[in-house]
Amino acid sequence: MDLISKKTRSAFEDYFSSESTLRIISKYFNNHDIHQGQTPIGSTVSGQRRQLVEQYFHYINWRDPIQVRQVLNVFEDIIGDLIEEYNNSNSNIKEWIHKLTNALLKDGYKYENYKLNPIGQATNFESLKSATNLLDKTHFQEHIDRINKSINDDPALAIGSTKELVESILKSILIELNIEIDKADDIPKLLKKVQKGLDIVPNDVDNSIKGAEIIKVLLNNLGSVVIKLTELRNLYGTGHGTDKKRNGLSPRHARLAVGAGITLSTFLLDTFEYKRTK
Repeated sequence: MDLISKKTRSAFEDYFSSESTLRIISKYFNNHDIHQGQTPIGSTVSGQRRQLVEQYFHYINWRDPIQVRQVLNVFEDIIGDLIEEYNNSNSNIKEWIHKLTNALLKDGYKYENYKLNPIGQATNFESLKSATNLLDKTHFQEHIDRINKSINDDPALAIGSTKELVESILKSILIELNIEIDKADDIPKLLKKVQKGLDIVPNDVDNSIKGAEIIKVLLNNLGSVVIKLTELRNLYGTGHGTDKKRNGLSPRHARLAVGAGITLSTFLLDTFEYKRTK
């Protein structure tokens, strides 16, 4: 199923063809590394601007979350520019803002705080986003989009994508700490290295610290969370040829896995930033 409907694409084509120029259209798409494809075979679209938009759209695989995120970034820029223009002039562009945002809303994307995000996110990713500047924001957003879009329709993919996100964060921290990563390292091994590198190994907590036992329990449980996440992924997640509709796995399991993975990742990134700036 396409992640952005033809009706929404048509709405943006209408906007470009009536309110933009060839140069500006190309600028919007080129800013997000979207290449100009060939005119679709059998296309009856007339007008240079509309044809140009069709060529850019033809480059996109509308079922690929990564490519769709690129287009959403374009749509974000357009809506943001329209809102800025509306706030700073008497231009009659309110109808365009309503038309475009309403079309995206029907596709499951809501524009707020200058971002287009899937409606009904399972967890708040903002704390993870703001925890560090270590992550590549575009790559990180691709993970978020893939997770959010799959929680209800493909829980296995959501679990697998969360596992991949956690693994990516662990490796990013280890690289920054100049700690060697072995090709055979799985998530539990990566986590142990990160805990040691950040000096948060449970058994190393000073017993004289107030609440030391509680801290040890929390750190031990934190390790268990990521290990169990990996086990759940192996049972149901992507990457092992399992059936995404396998009995027993539902969106509530995916939300549990996603929430646990994001909580763990946020804590580790917060700790990394604290150690780096201390």
